[in-house]
Amino acid sequence: MNKEIINEDQEVEIDLKALFLKMKALWYILVMGVLIGAIVMTLYSVFLKTPTYTSTAQIYLRGSSKSVSVSDLQLSTALSNDYLVLFKRRDNMQKVINELNLEMTPEQLKGMINISNISDTRILQVSVTSTDPELSRDIANSAVEQGMDDIREIDSQEPYMVEKAIASSYPNGSSTLKMTVLGALAGLVIAMGAIFIKFVLSDNVQSVDDIENTIGVPVLAVVVEDKALNYTKKKYSTGK
Repeated sequence: MNKEIINEDQEVEIDLKALFLKMKALWYILVMGVLIGAIVMTLYSVFLKTPTYTSTAQIYLRGSSKSVSVSDLQLSTALSNDYLVLFKRRDNMQKVINELNLEMTPEQLKGMINISNISDTRILQVSVTSTDPELSRDIANSAVEQGMDDIREIDSQEPYMVEKAIASSYPNGSSTLKMTVLGALAGLVIAMGAIFIKFVLSDNVQSVDDIENTIGVPVLAVVVEDKALNYTKKKYSTGK
């Protein structure tokens, strides 16, 4: 079965069976693509990619009433952006830097912190990502303490730390095994693409249709060479 591709002024016909046989004949290129892709991604994951760790602390914003209404939840969601600004104030960032003796600027520290509001709750999550799991934990807990002080002073609410941040044992992102598999798949796709492009752009006659299209004469018969047969001329001796 052939698949036709129209390209402006000319028609290019691709023999899918011939393409499959071509890839089958060049199987070693596909294997090399898989191996190279897997090796490259493994080396990148092990030696070049810097692992990062995220620690998260949670605080509960208690209102004036003990009951939680829909309006309270809506207000809490609306205020999450306000709390984000409060938690990331330059003064608070500088306090965290001074407390932990960090060698970075408030702007750099601010980029490591992410604050979000869990949907339909009055709970804020403060997450910190860095290359050191213990540093992520310490920054998250310190940032929460500084932010809670601001909330008490400005919003007259009494926040409560629901969960302290702990050091993560596992890095973020894909594992080495997953990266290796993705690299192998990428190598296979690239190798198949290279074979496909070479097949399409090749001017060599590869099928009966190519012969008919090239010389404009129908092919009446095809002689197939069987490699299993021995075509070597045999010498016969006559006895006297």
